Amino acid sequence: MKSRDLAELVLLAAIWGGSFLLMRIAAPDFGPFALIELRVGLAALVLLPILGMQGGLRLLFHRWMALSAVGLTASALPFVLYAWATLSVTAGFASIVNATTPMFTALVAWAWLRDKLTPATMVGMLVGILGVAILVWGKVSFKPGGSGWAVAACLGATLSYGVAGSLTKRYLTGVPPMVTATGSQLYAAILLLP
Repeated sequence: MKSRDLAELVLLAAIWGGSFLLMRIAAPDFGPFALIELRVGLAALVLLPILGMQGGLRLLFHRWMALSAVGLTASALPFVLYAWATLSVTAGFASIVNATTPMFTALVAWAWLRDKLTPATMVGMLVGILGVAILVWGKVSFKPGGSGWAVAACLGATLSYGVAGSLTKRYLTGVPPMVTATGSQLYAAILLLP
């Protein structure tokens, strides 16, 4: 791996990991829905002019149904679930559970799109699930004050990401990534309006 690739990977991990910390800090003050409405709304406001300069605004309306479904499953639902979960669990704990996303993505693609699960993929999924289970084992309880429902919300979010991946592959293949990114944030913001 080149030094630049490694630096980009570390930066991306810091940005993604930082989102859990910021949710943990802001969710108690804003509430999960308002916080995520602010997050996706601001993202849409930043991305819309850029997409407009690229001439891609018409695709937002032409592909509105698929973009709305992706906005729901890739942004609105998982972000709200994580924001709610971080009211009860630490940002680090939520990000550990987020490591199940590739497993759910592969399972949804296998069940819905009939993608192949190779032996190597299955071993990787098993190792991943076992790794996450070891890290959270003994910390999950459904007793009053326990973290069980928060962990279930995190798992629901990762499943939602898996559905979003298959929706994107099925209905948005060939759509420019900037259209998908902008549309998912825009329609997530619309779906979260009170």
